[in-house]
Amino acid sequence: MLNKLALSGIKHRMRDYTVLFSGLMIASAIFYMFLSLALNKTFLSSNSPAQATAFIFGFGIVLLAIITIVYINYANTFLLSMRQKEYGMFMMLGAKSSKISKMIFVETFAIGAISTVIGSLIGIIATKYVSQWMITALDMQVKHFNSFYLPALLWTFVFFIVLFVFSALRNSVSLRRTKVLTLLHKDSQPSKIKRNGAVKAVQAVIGIIFLALGYFSMWFIGQNALFIYLGVPFALVTIVIGTYFTINAAITAAISMLKRNTKFSQKGLNNFTLSQLSFRIGDYTKILSMVSMMFALALGAITVGLGFQNQIDTVVNGQNYYDVTVHNADTAQKSRINHLSGDDQTTYSYKSDDKNKVVYYRASEFKKQPFHYEHFNMESMIVKTKTSKDPTDQEVSYSLQQNMLPRYRMSQVKAVSDAEFAELPAKTNTLTVVKTTSFKNNLSKIKTISKEEAKRYPELKQASGDKYSSYVLVNGFFSGLEFMGFFLGIAFLAMLASCLMFKILSGANGDVKRYNMLYKIGTRQKMLRSTINKEIAVLFSVPAILGIVHVLFGLQMFTKLLYKPYMNIEIPFGIFIVLYLGYYFLTRYLYKKIVLK
Repeated sequence: MLNKLALSGIKHRMRDYTVLFSGLMIASAIFYMFLSLALNKTFLSSNSPAQATAFIFGFGIVLLAIITIVYINYANTFLLSMRQKEYGMFMMLGAKSSKISKMIFVETFAIGAISTVIGSLIGIIATKYVSQWMITALDMQVKHFNSFYLPALLWTFVFFIVLFVFSALRNSVSLRRTKVLTLLHKDSQPSKIKRNGAVKAVQAVIGIIFLALGYFSMWFIGQNALFIYLGVPFALVTIVIGTYFTINAAITAAISMLKRNTKFSQKGLNNFTLSQLSFRIGDYTKILSMVSMMFALALGAITVGLGFQNQIDTVVNGQNYYDVTVHNADTAQKSRINHLSGDDQTTYSYKSDDKNKVVYYRASEFKKQPFHYEHFNMESMIVKTKTSKDPTDQEVSYSLQQNMLPRYRMSQVKAVSDAEFAELPAKTNTLTVVKTTSFKNNLSKIKTISKEEAKRYPELKQASGDKYSSYVLVNGFFSGLEFMGFFLGIAFLAMLASCLMFKILSGANGDVKRYNMLYKIGTRQKMLRSTINKEIAVLFSVPAILGIVHVLFGLQMFTKLLYKPYMNIEIPFGIFIVLYLGYYFLTRYLYKKIVLK
């Protein structure tokens, strides 16, 4: 009978539990998505050249587990607060506390089990389609990755079931220890706000010191790769502690300062907004610290993923100036070249002396159409494009050989006059090189030209030196790391947004009375909406600002691995902030639907 009552309670309050179920399902889905990468050692070893990848993912599992435990704790508190008045009424009517404890155990465990199963299925489906979309859109080459990975699914079930068993036991014990009158009037109980300026000042100093230590360790990892095994856990611990103390002390100090500024606090409902934030800050410090860390991880992962994407372009472009190389172009190949966007074609004639291993070029063609090549400066470590009219120059000769058919690559390059070239008995061949406006934008067309060239000259399949072949090799090397970065960034973004949204919406029911009272005394709806916008904006902006600072310092770890890790950083930051703002607008919309008449 009690089991039926517990399950029927879930059914009849399904509308109220929508936020709870959606949050728990997202949590289990993200947990599975992360484990599908972290536990797949074959995937990690075959897609990452870094030996410490498995080690870093191991710490990622620990961090995600801690975040999930905190998240489940908030969900558990939300569940208990929604039903405590009903449990108190049952006890007033004569129900034994042991029976009520059993009922809440069943209800908590049922909610956890259902959301875990559905969330895991969502995680499998999301993993499949997200990975397919990224692999197709970014032309990745990922090995040994499966959207359904049984060990990840089993560990997700075990982890969440154990968590909900403990949560159910905790709810049962908490309920039995709470007095009936306290349960009935829990919403009317006053909350004590602790104010201790000295403690906050000490917390601020400790927070800054720990953040400085964490940032320094990340910089030191970038300079000394061997320090990664000690530096990563050290940075993780110090930055988490520093983030918590900094947020707790900084927000409290800012609120107090703004309250003392009467010009600001007495304007409109600013004093009410500041009081709301002051009232919440003690309860929100943990979640804001957690979201700040997840924000940094998500944005950092996407930024590093884009860094590897830029690395591909940098390495490929640094090896060969020309995007397309065609030998003795026929009508079909000429047509394909003409369809490239903004193509700059140059054709050179040559004859080969296979016996003496010499390739002859017409000097006049190089004078009319200088050859472009990439020059790497060993001192500055910078690649620059240069031009030359002399094909016998050492660097030009090497670049020409890279673009030639394999049979000519070990030959000596000579430049002769038109008359000398005409007298040579060998067959005249042509080498057409093309530079487009963008190799990446023309990738599909360049791929077709390269494959057709390999069909015409089978020897190119084994040893091709064109730009597309270089791209395939480099892309195969970096694609795994790029995939990990983008995949984890998307996963953590969904997790952090759902965590913060869930925390804000879970407290909305308690704010209904406050906003209803303001409405009754004549406050306009426009001012109420403006107040809500400001309050939620502060709660969203605090972890975002600190998370961005974490990322800017955290990229120092990749200074030796990535060429210019801060290059085009505005792109991932812009994309991420736009998505984050989307969650902000959605949260404030749902919050207004709850608290405003």
